[in-house]
Amino acid sequence: MDLARIHGYVVGYLIMATWGALSLWALGLWRLRREEAPTFWRAVSVAQILLVLQLLVGGVLLLMGRVAGAGGWFDAVFHPLYGFVFPVIVLVVAHAHARQGARSPYAVFALAAFVIFALTVRSFTVGAGMG
Repeated sequence: MDLARIHGYVVGYLIMATWGALSLWALGLWRLRREEAPTFWRAVSVAQILLVLQLLVGGVLLLMGRVAGAGGWFDAVFHPLYGFVFPVIVLVVAHAHARQGARSPYAVFALAAFVIFALTVRSFTVGAGMG
């Protein structure tokens, strides 16, 4: 299996599944009014590490001359925006809001994880040439 397939179909699917599951998990924690869930926060850390891993693999592919999707400017620009830049912005904002304490951190991360799930799905469709 080549690096592009690992990037898209192994790590990519893992990232989408992880953020989707985190969204549902956080929603459940919020609705159950849980105070402490250290395992959840460890899972968030793993998901964030997966995003960085995906960026590194994507960077290697870019250095090898590989471009996402059909290779046009749209795919080359929007694939990394949806797959890394926008999710990082969402994470920075979510962490800031969760630490302020005005809302439940689980409510904040339920929404943030869902948005990141949607962004990474969109990144996948662009990268796979579907969108």
